Amino acid sequence: MKEKSIIERVVFILLLLGLTIAFLVIGKEILIPLTVAVFFTFLLLPLSQKMESWRIPRSLAIFISIVLAIAVFGALIYFFYAQVVSFADDWPELKENLNTKLEAMQAFIREKFNISNKDQMTWVSMKMNETAKSGDEIVMGVFSATGAFLANLALIPIYIFFITYYRDKFRKVIHLSVEGDRGDKIIEVIRKVSNVSQIYLKGIFLDVLILSVLNSTGFIILGIPHAILFGVLASILNIIPYIGVLIGSILPVAMALLTKDEIGYAIGVAGVCVFVQFLDNNFITPYVVGSSVSINPLTSMIALVSSAMIWGLPGMVLSIPLTGMLKVVCDNIEGMKHIGFLLGEEVDFQERRQRNTRMLKRLRGK
Repeated sequence: MKEKSIIERVVFILLLLGLTIAFLVIGKEILIPLTVAVFFTFLLLPLSQKMESWRIPRSLAIFISIVLAIAVFGALIYFFYAQVVSFADDWPELKENLNTKLEAMQAFIREKFNISNKDQMTWVSMKMNETAKSGDEIVMGVFSATGAFLANLALIPIYIFFITYYRDKFRKVIHLSVEGDRGDKIIEVIRKVSNVSQIYLKGIFLDVLILSVLNSTGFIILGIPHAILFGVLASILNIIPYIGVLIGSILPVAMALLTKDEIGYAIGVAGVCVFVQFLDNNFITPYVVGSSVSINPLTSMIALVSSAMIWGLPGMVLSIPLTGMLKVVCDNIEGMKHIGFLLGEEVDFQERRQRNTRMLKRLRGK
């Protein structure tokens, strides 16, 4: 009888998990912008509440906070766009360098492996034809995804406005739906989740800014063209765990190989990326982001892969903060604290932070 109840419980959990995944996949067009809106609602809420304390009407306070956020993001996007335009202006020269490098590579392969240029071009053409078969579908998929993303992007400020405006109504609904002190407990958990989201988003923005300065400075010292563009791009891609770091490192290394005659520059660029990543993992992130979204590597990888399968690139970006929010919920529910312990690594993270603090104090003492 006991074994039967365990089997029924496992079947129920698997069924619930399957239905949840199906719901996330089917409703991703509305769930992704809504999730992003919730994050930014948590981030902008203190600003709008501060303006409300100055006797500014709630609707006007929310509108001003959204406009300020859009202005900041607009300035960042314009800066990045200007860097991309500068890169596009230099593309013809870069293309000539690429052809020169390819010719030198062909000569090397011909001399070392006795493969003629004709055979090499035949192999390259075959691979390009294989890629081109699915190229149209990929391009159409990218354009359709981009169009859907831009359409949903316009809804995010609207979601932010109404979620913030009706926050008291949501709180009252919770009290009406749950009896006793459980309503206060749920609101307290939501408040902690909001704090985690605020800390994470503020930390991520500051982390990207610091990494942009460090990466760009290193690339400028090495004389890499468009150093600021690649430095900022590598820092933004760093938001995507594991994969983003790899892609963000490959691009400046490829630029060094393309524009410099010595391989030492590419090695130097790789060294800059590794060194900055070391600083980020051991010093910057522990102090800037903090331990609120401290997820162990196994959980991070599972969250990253599963989120990518369900929501694609937006899922990869949202995977860590969503997992951090889940951890906060589990930590504050008595029957789920063991799951929160399984997801996190607070002990290691805090020990690393304390060790780094002691190290910095010793260095300052010297």
